[in-house]
Amino acid sequence: MGYVLKRDKGKTDDDGEDKLTLEETIEEDRAALPSEGLIPVTLESFTEWKRQRALKKQADLEARVKEE
Repeated sequence: MGYVLKRDKGKTDDDGEDKLTLEETIEEDRAALPSEGLIPVTLESFTEWKRQRALKKQADLEARVKEE
């Protein structure tokens, strides 16, 4: 009675209310995100994104070199 294990110490607030675990917090935040208009990640969409990103980085690098 009255003894709290170290592993259970962080599970309650100062008020004695239960805190949400990290996993529960992440799931709540994920559920709050909009699900409309999203593009599923496939190998094709990922490779296209990666290619676009590489092109943009190259263009930015070339622009920085021209400025100097």
